[in-house]
Amino acid sequence: MTLISLSQVERSFGDRIIFSDVSLRIDETDHIGVVGDNGEGKTTLFRVLTGEDPPDQGTRTARKDLSIAGTAQIPVFAPGQTVLEALQASFADLQALEDELRRLEAAMEANPEDPRLMKRYEACSLAFEAGGGWQREQLANRALQGLGFSEKDRNQDASTLSGGQKVRLELARCLLRPVHLLMLDEPTNHLDLTGIRFLEEHLRNHRGAFVVISHDRTFLDRVANAIVEVEGGKVNRYPGNFSDYRKQKDLGLKTALRDFKKQEDFIAKEMEFIRRHMGSRRTAEAKGRLKRLERLKRIAPPKGDSRSMGLRFGAAKGLEGQTVLEVEQLRFGYDKDKPLFQNLHFRIQHGERVGIVGRNGIGKSSLLSLIAGRLSPDAGKIEKAKKLRISWFRQEMEDLPSLGTVLQALHVLLPDWTEGQCRSHLARFLFFEEDISKSVEVLSGGEKRRLALARLVTQPADILLLDEPTNHLDISSREALEEALESFNGTVVMVSHDRWFLKTLSARILELRPDGVLPHPDFDAFEEALQRDRRSATRKKAAAKSAQELPPPKPGSSSTASGKTGKIRNPWAFQKLEEKIFELEEELEILQKEWDDPELWKDAERMKSLKKKKDSLEETLQEHYERWENWE
Repeated sequence: MTLISLSQVERSFGDRIIFSDVSLRIDETDHIGVVGDNGEGKTTLFRVLTGEDPPDQGTRTARKDLSIAGTAQIPVFAPGQTVLEALQASFADLQALEDELRRLEAAMEANPEDPRLMKRYEACSLAFEAGGGWQREQLANRALQGLGFSEKDRNQDASTLSGGQKVRLELARCLLRPVHLLMLDEPTNHLDLTGIRFLEEHLRNHRGAFVVISHDRTFLDRVANAIVEVEGGKVNRYPGNFSDYRKQKDLGLKTALRDFKKQEDFIAKEMEFIRRHMGSRRTAEAKGRLKRLERLKRIAPPKGDSRSMGLRFGAAKGLEGQTVLEVEQLRFGYDKDKPLFQNLHFRIQHGERVGIVGRNGIGKSSLLSLIAGRLSPDAGKIEKAKKLRISWFRQEMEDLPSLGTVLQALHVLLPDWTEGQCRSHLARFLFFEEDISKSVEVLSGGEKRRLALARLVTQPADILLLDEPTNHLDISSREALEEALESFNGTVVMVSHDRWFLKTLSARILELRPDGVLPHPDFDAFEEALQRDRRSATRKKAAAKSAQELPPPKPGSSSTASGKTGKIRNPWAFQKLEEKIFELEEELEILQKEWDDPELWKDAERMKSLKKKKDSLEETLQEHYERWENWE
């Protein structure tokens, strides 16, 4: 069933046409990713789809009972409302249904033979069950845990949360609302890798439709079954995930280039014939060919990727084969009694690409500040190579001047440069005539990122410290940054949640934990370790729950190696059950890897079969967990 359709839609802002002639349909099974460079009109398209902005031309039609949930850019929560209470507000419709069920039950008790009451009760019960009414508490807890809220956080006043926490809570509320269509704008912002993975799993299993704006290419590969591109005033839809879209886009560009070149060659030959024979015995033929050329519909030259940044870092010098950083026994915390991390040991060689990952709040940005020398450790030391030149890209871009124009922000760093040199340099970062006179304080997040990079590349460096460098950058800018870093001959240490970025740069991964650093050879190895940790956590949780529910052992009873004391009957069968659980977990881990493969989404039948197998295996594993917990 179609939820929303646009026909011949045009939307303008002042004299500028944002997009025109847009025809687009969203069906109830669509999982759509929206891509396009910053400023192309993705958010405007969102507002037209939701009905917030009417089209200037064309029509928007929607299902009559259509329900939509979307995340507010700046969420506001009432003072005194806890995180859990704010989340439970998402279930207002389900709560109303449950209240109606209780009312109907009372009425049926008084009038047990009334068929109207029974019919109404059945309809409400089905709606309540379909909306997940019986699993509300479980769903809420899962969402809070998946998006990084601890047990302690759940009782915190929601209005006192940080900006990032409020965005995550708003996302959780949006995901739990029983609606036909989810509209999500950059939902992976403010999420750590665990949160992104939870969101991916939730959306992949989402029964309804969703439309999501994102520059996270791995995320789009894993959740989208169609990509909508907003580019050059046009909106085009491509089947498949992000990788499929790029292949189709590249093929289309090659075809367009071939057709354009073919027509240009044809025109050149015709013009040569006309030049040679005009005024000769073949003048009539030449005039005929000229008229045909005048009527010929010209193919526009393909645009390609004309708005990419011209980004290039200077060369690092004289450190080949050296250790540029060596960290020993490092300990740091803003509260001396509560360190963010301790016992950090690692070494970084010249030319390495190193990605630092870890949960939100673990101290990744603080570690870069320590390496840069802006903070001092509580214990331990950081040894640096002699004459090491460091350039530091800060997540919040505190180094950008708060006052002045874009041009002044660069010129203050490079007073010897002429205005022409500054303008030329800024143009490489997509700041043109009207942009360079903008005040820095009014720039968007993506524009500030580009300005910070424009300043960064002018400073000579042997090591680059990059704190979430891809945040707010569109896909073409991210790819330009990747190309520049790949060609940089120095060392790169980066904090990032962008998995595509980390994989493209073949980064070695340092996983930051409270009690040290866990190294991984690459990002794939880190993800495999993350999966193993999740399985282990599930087993520990089941064991803890079982231990809580068991009565104290009787005098004279003995403990078993399994940890279940005093109640184990048939230890051999219990051991077999545990072995079966381990076997099922390994099978599920293999299936999960298949499920995460972007190539899977090209084969609908294989995907359907794997989904059925995965669901069945998860159900079987859950049954075995319950048997394990309740073993007597």
